[in-house]
Amino acid sequence: MSFIIRKALLTDVAAIVQLERAHVDDELFGSDNQLHAHSFTKSEVSQLINQHWFIVAEEQGQIIGYVMAAKWSFFSAQPLYRHIIQKIRFAELEGQALSTTNSCQYGPVWIQESKRGQGVFVALVSELKTQVSATFPFMVTYVAADNARSLAAHQQKAAMTEIEKFSFEQRDYCLLATSNVAL
Repeated sequence: MSFIIRKALLTDVAAIVQLERAHVDDELFGSDNQLHAHSFTKSEVSQLINQHWFIVAEEQGQIIGYVMAAKWSFFSAQPLYRHIIQKIRFAELEGQALSTTNSCQYGPVWIQESKRGQGVFVALVSELKTQVSATFPFMVTYVAADNARSLAAHQQKAAMTEIEKFSFEQRDYCLLATSNVAL
């Protein structure tokens, strides 16, 4: 493994924002709907680093991947997340009811295309689970139902379980959750 996994620093903000803007719609490529992912501002990335969880993979001084998690309040103004918050109120994982007080929103996760399949994803998610576990026993995310590669990675490599399917703005999604036990 030639990369390191670490908590993001405020000195990483510009590089993270640049990566986020360059790749925010990658997952939506080829989609015929109008939903576009939210690209984080420098202020939002700084807030995520200071008040939530932001983990980066670095190789030779370059960020080659990142993953983040945040309390639901960070996302609650966005319509898609308000919809998801309503969904998790009725969801369970491992016999426990999920809520905004025992879970957080996980993702996005991004890995440089040439570095995929080299253990970066598992390393990022493992460190994130370790960091988040002191505050929340569960993480919740959503993946577009037609994104088979991402669904497989989350289910097989991040130990996430599909808890529900839902539609939002004419696109189908899978709602996934995981307990924050190290991988």
